[in-house]
Amino acid sequence: MEPESYLIDFIRLKSHSGEYIHQTTESILDRFQIKEKIYKVVTDNAASMIKAYKFGLTIDDELNDDGREIQLLSKTNEMMNDSDDDFDINNFHFIDIQHSDENIIDYGRSFDIRLSCFVHSLQLCIRDGLKSASHIPKVLGKCQALAKFSHKSSKMADLLEQLNKNIHRMNLTRWNSEYLLIKSIHSISKGELELITLMMDNQVKFTNNDLTILEEVIHILEPFYEISIKCQAETAVTVSLVVPSIVHLISHLRDIKQDISFCSKLIEQLQESIKTRFSGIINRLDFVDVAEDDHYGDTLYFMAAVLDPSFKFDWIRDLQLPIHMENRLKQNIIQLIIDEMTKDSKKPTNDLNKVNSSSAAITFTEKPKVKRRKLFNYDDNNMDDSNESTTLDPAVELAAYLNDPVRTKFSDYWFHSQLNMLKKMVIRVFSVQASSAPIERAFSHAGLILSQRRTSMNEHLFRDLVFLRVNQKLL
Repeated sequence: MEPESYLIDFIRLKSHSGEYIHQTTESILDRFQIKEKIYKVVTDNAASMIKAYKFGLTIDDELNDDGREIQLLSKTNEMMNDSDDDFDINNFHFIDIQHSDENIIDYGRSFDIRLSCFVHSLQLCIRDGLKSASHIPKVLGKCQALAKFSHKSSKMADLLEQLNKNIHRMNLTRWNSEYLLIKSIHSISKGELELITLMMDNQVKFTNNDLTILEEVIHILEPFYEISIKCQAETAVTVSLVVPSIVHLISHLRDIKQDISFCSKLIEQLQESIKTRFSGIINRLDFVDVAEDDHYGDTLYFMAAVLDPSFKFDWIRDLQLPIHMENRLKQNIIQLIIDEMTKDSKKPTNDLNKVNSSSAAITFTEKPKVKRRKLFNYDDNNMDDSNESTTLDPAVELAAYLNDPVRTKFSDYWFHSQLNMLKKMVIRVFSVQASSAPIERAFSHAGLILSQRRTSMNEHLFRDLVFLRVNQKLL
């Protein structure tokens, strides 16, 4: 039981307006007769993409990355050619839980069909921090100048090869670009770095403070990088990583402050950016009602975190909440999942009255009577198996799952699970991926196909080649 992604069409748009993107999407979905099957749409944060799938979303220009609205041909040129363009640093766009109505926040509202790419949102947080931190832009400018020269000078390239070092090239359209650039330079010793910079036409010098800043930036941004890599997986579930990742980043920034000398401003800005760009998640963690236009306000993220056997409620520990607040948060999420399961069931549920949770386990409060099986009656609905008593009650199925000590991989666990109602919900929820990485890979494949030598390729052949390349595992 693993997610799979396939390309159904690939079109070069003449207009990148939100309306045209929306019309094109609907046309493709109608052609394949799958419009009614769409559960969620994951896109980056470009204003045109938000407008295309907004369904009531409000547009906040300060929170959108209009720079991501890049045409395919531009992407192709970046992928096929090494750009030596200068970047101006100043222009960076970087549980015993008792049932009580007063403890339950209504999280059952229906939110928009569009979801933001989680990895892209993380990159925007990073750039918010880098452009606002007082010491970092100047040091980052030195790193950029060195990287640019290293890719122009054959002598420096030879020296780097002798030292078995590589300086990463910075590209604002690539995820984790700043982090990889800084880390590649920090991996070079101070003596080697001085030797390398002596070869530059306009030499830059890295002081001891500069090197300390680079080290601190790496320590601060390392979890962001690790999370973004995990969330780009194509054959593993990733939507369950969103909430635990945000919680981990909150605790990471909170705990690392005391070890930072120069980059405290970066930490503060990252914290503020997370609160803004992931306001829906933050508000739920703070027991604040979530507005319809809050970013990442969809209840799906919390349900997915708990329904992943790798997490369940373990991620809550990082919040260091008082026990009664931790239990309240668990109770809210339990109610959320039960409400979602009930949508698929005609049988009413008693909600939390059936589920008694604690920090250690969740147990059954009542064991249903086992119906007597008629002689030689082999109807599957009357079969007495280990999960028969739970197939009609969402609360009991959820209790069985949360009380299960087995911690296997997501795919193995749910493939063998007999919790039918919960499994049906899991399949729907985990059809969503955290990032738009699959379509980013499609762009990469398209860039390799539409090289400068093939610019006269007709549209039909281009689309067919991209389709075959991306979906080659079907061949």
